[in-house]
Amino acid sequence: MDARLTDHRPTDHPLQPHHISLLAILLLTFKDLHLKNFDPAFLLGLQRFLLDQVSEVTKPEFAWSLWEKLARLPRSTEENSLTVIQAFRAFKLETTDHLINFFTGIPVLYQEKDEPPEPIFGRRSIFGFFCRRCCVSFGKLSFSGVIQLHKDFQEWSLQDPLFHRPINLAAYRPSFKDELNNTDSQIFKTHGDRQNWARADTYKSWIQGRLIGDDTLAKESLRSFFEQRFHEGNDSGVRQLGLLNMVRYHYIHGEYFAGRKLLSEAISVSRTSGDKIALQQCISLLRRFPPVDDEHRPPLNEIQPNLNPLDILYDVRKLIDETNEQPISASFIKIAEAVGVFDYWCDTKLSTIRQSDQWAQYAVQANVWNAAGCEDLGDLATDIVVIFTSSDVEDNSRLTVLLNHAYRQARQGKYDSAVAMLLDERIWGRITLPDYKIWAQGVWQILALKFTRRGQDRLYREFLLPRQPPGERNPRHYVHTSGPISHGKISESLAEVLRMRDHESSGTAIDHLLKSLWHSEFLFRMHHYRTAIVLLADAGLDLGLSKRSRKMIEDIMPQIITGNDIEQRAFAVFTLARCIIAESSSPSALQEAVWWLVIAEKDYLALQICRSAMDVQYLLATVYNTLGLEQERDAVAKRYEGTQKLLARCEMAVIDEEAGKILDMVAAIGAKELPLRY
Repeated sequence: MDARLTDHRPTDHPLQPHHISLLAILLLTFKDLHLKNFDPAFLLGLQRFLLDQVSEVTKPEFAWSLWEKLARLPRSTEENSLTVIQAFRAFKLETTDHLINFFTGIPVLYQEKDEPPEPIFGRRSIFGFFCRRCCVSFGKLSFSGVIQLHKDFQEWSLQDPLFHRPINLAAYRPSFKDELNNTDSQIFKTHGDRQNWARADTYKSWIQGRLIGDDTLAKESLRSFFEQRFHEGNDSGVRQLGLLNMVRYHYIHGEYFAGRKLLSEAISVSRTSGDKIALQQCISLLRRFPPVDDEHRPPLNEIQPNLNPLDILYDVRKLIDETNEQPISASFIKIAEAVGVFDYWCDTKLSTIRQSDQWAQYAVQANVWNAAGCEDLGDLATDIVVIFTSSDVEDNSRLTVLLNHAYRQARQGKYDSAVAMLLDERIWGRITLPDYKIWAQGVWQILALKFTRRGQDRLYREFLLPRQPPGERNPRHYVHTSGPISHGKISESLAEVLRMRDHESSGTAIDHLLKSLWHSEFLFRMHHYRTAIVLLADAGLDLGLSKRSRKMIEDIMPQIITGNDIEQRAFAVFTLARCIIAESSSPSALQEAVWWLVIAEKDYLALQICRSAMDVQYLLATVYNTLGLEQERDAVAKRYEGTQKLLARCEMAVIDEEAGKILDMVAAIGAKELPLRY
């Protein structure tokens, strides 16, 4: 920040009614203090109360509120304490002469004399400074200004305590100072009294506009705030900060073209003004924008003293993206660098660090561990963020880990509990508009996963897709027969293998499968690697390589059997059972295949994937029939018929009332029809 902002401070100090009551409390308490014998607990509480009020860290209050706080102080029922409280309650200034006489007696608290006694408040006392400043402000008032101050004080002190409303008197409203049209409230005016100094009202309007999504209000309020007069110079010196905040606003709302245009201007202004910190933030923000040319990889940040640790954590998003083809180890290196920079910031710039920022590294670690296939470690990092963050504070890290955790629950077939967790008011109660889009997209993705797994393709196309919230979506995450979208060599290759498998042409997709297998192993994407191994075994089974396919699945099975991904386990054990049956038809081999098929059936039914469950049940019934277990065969046949009827009902469904109510609630939250805790 420019040093001029601290060297030249505004000297404007309008005298307001609550200042008079605070002066009265100081006068009643500290004048002849040695004769009053206050209880130490009461005097300590009173001094703390006056410090809060005099330093103006709290909003101004009415007279009745000040009296109530005095009455609640420790030992306030003692005789001497009660005398002061009752005297303050009876304090009234009936006429303007009373007001003038009152201020005439204030200098006795701080005025220094050549001979004893010493003044009550010393030269460096905050109470003495407050009294002196109020007397100076009163001395500059004209007679009409004194009359107006007396009227405001009378109205302020007679406010009914039953009506808790903010103060809306003329003395508390900001006034615009104009040299040509100036009020006669002051007879003596200093240079500071003729200037309009910066106020926080426009910044408050900027925050409100950002929360409610009013782009016009937010942008104009932000510009108005940084265009105010902060010091005596001709240039405010903070124009680059206004541009930087405006760029951040455009970036959060996905307005990249407008953001780039303003960011180039912010970089030029930061260099001209010599603001190294703002320049570093502008460059870091520029590296967050998506590249204009898809052929070039996004740049990464180098460690520098003024670099924010959150910018380093954002580099992990670039490294974890499949299209950039970077190993997972590079992401962990960046996380370690971010931790080191965060510790450096805590040692040198603690005032610029939010307490919640320390948990962002664990939120990123959770995503990286899940991408690496180590879901248990990812859950541990998620629990750390959830435990040490509060739901009453706006925190994107907490929202991110909860969305990822809910989607993982949905992947395990717990669709209802996942949606219920996201619809909890503690999650969306303090959500901002940009985070609302992410949250709404997370709820929609869980519903899309549920319906596509159940085979409700018509409901997905005609009911769910038209009500999709804005945001990124890869349709191949739900329907692998959709058109290809450039999303990395691993995911797209696996989707192409699944598409060819549905057409019973797995052999023609070996090239895609081997490409996905090689990249997933090289980049250490173990989750995709396990899926690719099972698909390779499935393709080998079609080519008659049952023994080799069984060996591949048995080698990878210890990683899959844990059940961190039920769908992956169901497909793996089903393929393993088919390999066992194809390799040998002996009773012992069939008994072993039955054990795996029972697991596959249970997993597919838990996920509500009816088509795959029917395939497993059909094969299981056939194996039971071969083994001569007629009772077990008939039981499986009945379950097969039930699954077939369930699939038919799902395919005939056009709408889903429960999902409609959920999406209506999501829309109502976005439209602010439900109460939000801002």
